[in-house]
Amino acid sequence: MEMVMAGGAAMLLTLVVLAIALGHAIALHRPPPTPADVALVFGCGQPWKALARCRHAQSLYQRGLARHLIVSGGVPMHTDARLEADWFADWLIAHGVPPADISREPRATNTHENVAFAWPIIAARGARSVVLVMSDFEAIRAHLTARRAWWGQPVQIYDDHAPSPGHWHRWTWWLSGEGWRLTWYTVPRLFRYRLLPYLWRRPRRAK
Repeated sequence: MEMVMAGGAAMLLTLVVLAIALGHAIALHRPPPTPADVALVFGCGQPWKALARCRHAQSLYQRGLARHLIVSGGVPMHTDARLEADWFADWLIAHGVPPADISREPRATNTHENVAFAWPIIAARGARSVVLVMSDFEAIRAHLTARRAWWGQPVQIYDDHAPSPGHWHRWTWWLSGEGWRLTWYTVPRLFRYRLLPYLWRRPRRAK
């Protein structure tokens, strides 16, 4: 009996460690060591996600970690008829970010389009470093989507994503139903959109 109980405890501990490891893996965190040229803020119509991303982008800007903000999103917000990009920009301006330091990308309807449609703005600014601002539980998906879309471009990608207090946390997501739902919103998409190879793929060096 004692051996069975010990085996059960060991298995439970292993599952907890794996859950925590998964939480840390998908909540990729690689902040820029020096100010990034731009921060790309991914649009979202769901109020709590949108507000968290706006607050985080504002913090990056005010701390000098992002010189310019790009807000991307062409879907109407759940709260009013404004597009995501306009809602985000209006919020940031109302909270102290100068309009001249915000670019709007008002066409994107998904994560792939966020990074694809933002690229012309990034390139036009001559940016060489971009920090991504997504929800923390979608961090790895945002990173790999950007990495694939900007493959071969001379830009460094950093990851400083918005926290989701009360909804998801990398250490404790597995303790709530919402944590499971948000985690399993992200994980299958890494396979469905064939993003995982970009974890280890490296650009070829010019000969």
